[in-house]
Amino acid sequence: MNGQILHGGDLISASARYNIPQDQWLDLSTGINPDSYPVGELATEVFQRLPYQQQVFADAVTGYYGTDEWLAVNGSQPVIQALPLCLEKLPVLLPDVGYDEHRHHWAANGNPLAFYPAFDLNAASDQIERRLSKGEPFHLVVINPNNPTGLEFSKVQLCNWAERLAGKGCLIVDEAFIDTQPAISVLNEPLSDKLIVLRSFGKFFGLAGLRLGFVFASDQLRSQLQQRLGIWQVNGVAQGVATNALSDLDWQRGARQDITLNAERTALLLAPLMDALQPDRVAQTPLFSSWQLDADIAAQVQDLLAQQGVLVRLIPLSERKALLRTGIISRYNWDAIDRLDGAVNACIELLNHQGEAHV
Repeated sequence: MNGQILHGGDLISASARYNIPQDQWLDLSTGINPDSYPVGELATEVFQRLPYQQQVFADAVTGYYGTDEWLAVNGSQPVIQALPLCLEKLPVLLPDVGYDEHRHHWAANGNPLAFYPAFDLNAASDQIERRLSKGEPFHLVVINPNNPTGLEFSKVQLCNWAERLAGKGCLIVDEAFIDTQPAISVLNEPLSDKLIVLRSFGKFFGLAGLRLGFVFASDQLRSQLQQRLGIWQVNGVAQGVATNALSDLDWQRGARQDITLNAERTALLLAPLMDALQPDRVAQTPLFSSWQLDADIAAQVQDLLAQQGVLVRLIPLSERKALLRTGIISRYNWDAIDRLDGAVNACIELLNHQGEAHV
């Protein structure tokens, strides 16, 4: 495949590369709930007034997350960028595979970086324990569950690590994909001053375009972040929609069930392709799955699917290995089901044909 790697949700680049209009793509390159929260009508005031934080919004956020130690932000991305500038400049231990913006911004700030394995829970835990046993201050970054490897630590383990970090070291836990299983969130435990938690609104509620996220941290750090990020981080429309969505317990319960069933239907549709490819590893979470493959084969499969108007995410791991990450479709979207089924069959046929041509 020629050109730069396509990032999740980048239908503009995909459309230009494959000459397929944006509205004709089936986008499986993100981990966003395909059955989004129904926005409905909003009061005119949310469009007219300056977006100072409304009390009903604050009440809904505190009710959903179970704590009032939060700061609402324009998605978690601004916090990922700002944290290295707000915390003590210490070495950082990160997953060797994960949401790469964490690595990028710590590196840009000049923090020394080290990595733990993101595919093996025991190996990752052992390496973190060894680093803690040295008694030297460092920051620890955990993506829980990890995007894209699916690695998941227990909240008890994470809280234990946070308490044991030396000096001004902090544990940053990115819980962007945890809303499908909220019981494992560290927010269910008392929030330590050494613990910083990032949460994303758009993935579970299927409304990534609102750009809404939250950071949970000490009063001092939240104040630093607020000063650095500035006022009006969250617009009035986002506050209005989130107030309704975070308070709608019935929808949330139904969404968790629907996501599970949608993931099962998507996996069933992709199963013939997985059987043909025989990936080295498979990671499955409610909102996305990842397959580890030979790098050339992974790129070829992404390209073949894209030619059919189905976009999946290619994540290079090394010169020899890569991941294909796929989101989920709605089991009620019959057009998406038919298109994915057809694309999978066409991809398998093309792979078989190319294999025969090389015999």
